[in-house]
Amino acid sequence: MDFTVGEYYRRGTQLRRDLSDKTYVHQLLREKTLGGTRIGLPRQYAVLTSTEHITPEILGERVALKFAHGWSAKGVMLLEHLGGGRYFDYMVLRERTIADIRQTQRNALAQFPNKNAVWIVEEFLRGAQPGAIPYDYKFYMFQGQIGAVAQIDRNSSPLRAVMLDGELKPLRLGQDYWTGRNDTQQTVPLVPRSAVMLSRWAVELAKMTDAPFSRIDLYDTVDGPYFGEFTFSTGAEIKGRVTYSDRIHEHLDSLFADAQKELKGETVQPRESWSTVLQKTPPEVLAAQPVIDLQEYQRCAYYLHNQGSLGGFRLAQAQERLLDSGADETVNQYVVDAHHAARHQARRLASPPDPQWRRQAKRIYKKVSKLMPVSLPLPRR
Repeated sequence: MDFTVGEYYRRGTQLRRDLSDKTYVHQLLREKTLGGTRIGLPRQYAVLTSTEHITPEILGERVALKFAHGWSAKGVMLLEHLGGGRYFDYMVLRERTIADIRQTQRNALAQFPNKNAVWIVEEFLRGAQPGAIPYDYKFYMFQGQIGAVAQIDRNSSPLRAVMLDGELKPLRLGQDYWTGRNDTQQTVPLVPRSAVMLSRWAVELAKMTDAPFSRIDLYDTVDGPYFGEFTFSTGAEIKGRVTYSDRIHEHLDSLFADAQKELKGETVQPRESWSTVLQKTPPEVLAAQPVIDLQEYQRCAYYLHNQGSLGGFRLAQAQERLLDSGADETVNQYVVDAHHAARHQARRLASPPDPQWRRQAKRIYKKVSKLMPVSLPLPRR
């Protein structure tokens, strides 16, 4: 947290400042390959330096308009042309005019007074999960180790979110982490269709940085992994919108310490983890890993999204069948287990909560039972 707070107010190195520039990063990643594949990059249609340049000709039929130096989705619009100079913004589920779009972007610029006026008009991606807006998978990276993943669904207001661990299994809200404001809704976890390469790209991109912690934002689209952005400070945690248990903090701190040693060239004992398996497996093998058929994935994910645990069970079955198509057994099993964990989480969310009196009774019973002496059975005669 000390590191992220420091990065929030001032980037520590020139490399981190460069990697926070979306235009620069797109140029950097355009030719980068991993196992013969490239990370998807939204096509950039235009770079604007004034809101007056936002015109119907520039916006076309369906685009993402982003303030280049913003964060926390400020200044992001996902626009679809409705005709007659009207656009539907999927970020806020409302219609907009050109004048409204320009004014909103001027307001976004005013929130970042030290930033240059630059807007990017780029491709509006299509996600593999339910909804018009692709799910945002934010990988909390400690060099080569995934510490946690935030799954963000912006297809509702307030947005839906769930935290996953480093193996893409859900953390427990109210036990592993807490949300401090009512600006998010709880939702079920959906293991990305391209979980293997999405995770491996997160590792690869994190190791391009000189930071012991970075957040790599990626999208799981119908065409596979797409890059979002590098972030070295996490506003949700800094502003207290998300807090973690002592156990999770200790785990992340230990990953941070190992990442610091690695950056100094010191030897670090490899952990038994999803991240380590991904790094030990040749990139060519991972890139050739089959994925669930898109239509099957979307049908089951939609069912699971509506808190139907059967959807998670079917996804796990479909993932297991990929062994017949040449999937690596060890790698595939991690994803199967993640689907099963999502299924169990959906079942818990769908279960009716205990009445308040029962929860209170349980708390009292636990406290009283700790104070009562342990009774031993009498010996038989």
